[in-house]
Amino acid sequence: MVTTQQFDSVLKNGRIVDPTNNIDGAFDLGIRHGKVAAVAENIALELADDIIDVTGQIVMPGHIDTHAHLSSPFNRSVDRAYGHAMLVESGTTTALDLAGDPTAMANGMLRRGAGLNVASLMGLVPHSTIKEDDPSPSVIRDVIADVKKRGGIGVKLLGGYHPFTPEVSADVVKEANDQLAWVAFHVGTKDSGSDMTGLREVPEITGAGRLHVAHINSYTRGMVDEPHEEVQEALRMIERMRSQWVTEAYLAQANGTNGLCDEAGNLVYNVAQNCLKARGYPTTDKGIRAALLDGYGSALVERGGRAVLVTGQEAVDVWEAASTDASLSFPVNPPTSAFTLATAKYDDGSFRVDAISTDGGSLPRNVAIERTMALVAFGALSMDEAVIKLSYTPSRMLGLLSKGHFTEGADADITVIDPATGRASMSLVAGELIMYMGRAIGKGGTWLVLEEGRGVAESSGLPFEVMELENSQLYEHWE
Repeated sequence: MVTTQQFDSVLKNGRIVDPTNNIDGAFDLGIRHGKVAAVAENIALELADDIIDVTGQIVMPGHIDTHAHLSSPFNRSVDRAYGHAMLVESGTTTALDLAGDPTAMANGMLRRGAGLNVASLMGLVPHSTIKEDDPSPSVIRDVIADVKKRGGIGVKLLGGYHPFTPEVSADVVKEANDQLAWVAFHVGTKDSGSDMTGLREVPEITGAGRLHVAHINSYTRGMVDEPHEEVQEALRMIERMRSQWVTEAYLAQANGTNGLCDEAGNLVYNVAQNCLKARGYPTTDKGIRAALLDGYGSALVERGGRAVLVTGQEAVDVWEAASTDASLSFPVNPPTSAFTLATAKYDDGSFRVDAISTDGGSLPRNVAIERTMALVAFGALSMDEAVIKLSYTPSRMLGLLSKGHFTEGADADITVIDPATGRASMSLVAGELIMYMGRAIGKGGTWLVLEEGRGVAESSGLPFEVMELENSQLYEHWE
């Protein structure tokens, strides 16, 4: 029994699961000054300023989403900042905003923040976020340096939407590595697609460097070979690049894309083209319209302060009102591919794919926790393994060493799960409730920046923390 200190709050009577400290059982968790202060069989009620009853609930370190969207520019009709509350309501406590813009993310956090910790990457879009179609190394170098000063931690290559040549893609990886900036890749170049052909290029593009290969399951949809064959090829590739890549997979069947068409009525983006090809629709405006009317495709709209998907004529109206530049979604991810990638292990028992993400946020597919819990119920993962995939390994990926576990002094970022539903019922960041009974109640958030972004973070008025990517799995043993 803990008797020597007063706690700001105590989570009482939960099943605490913390594989880092070999804890799985009925314990109380005490919080003091936003940190984990104790995990004990019984903390006396009089030692707590506030008691949070979690009887019958699973209490795990907070879910860290290594692939979410909170500021990406692919839809002008829906405010991506809605994603803050949407992620919080799924049980996430920390997120990596992939392919947005750090300034837009911070503004969104000020307007619609819900208590998340967020780090941001900027998507590289020619003639928008980077001035050239195939930029020189010096241009890339300057853009990455500027992103860090504006509060981003790095950049993302958007190969499925704005591909560069393989050579320029390799330059981006090298320049980011040289500056110790994060670099992620939605694969695809001007020589390949956002599929297995694109993934096959990535080892050479990586060279001797380090890279976050985004949503690995997105390249195993059966566009080139059978899905199970593509999964096995991807796993072999991950093993070959084990010391150089970090990876994640998401478990939603629905994807996210954009239905933009050119003046001739042809789809612009490779990802959307693949979605239509998968069901035999022409890759044109007529194909999009038919897919939406048939219920195969959906469009993203704002409703009740959240982004939701609609289909049929309503979806067509949304797409047309946006002059085709609208966010769409298609059920193109084979569940068996995602589940196999999420659970595959090396011979030593460690996971081949590092983390389970949502690729959601402002896209309504924030199902990482509930789908992972379904794998636990099925017996494909143990509860310890679920926590490793959802929290501990993501914390190591990003170098957030005080998260992902309940060691004394660790950040009191906590996700509470109802085992009856497999869904998060409550979550806390730095010991403060940000979600209760499935509803976001937090405000603002904490901006995760590099040292170069300290100045802009201080001037924003947001709480912030400085990350050190030297501690990340991405740059482990990097010289």
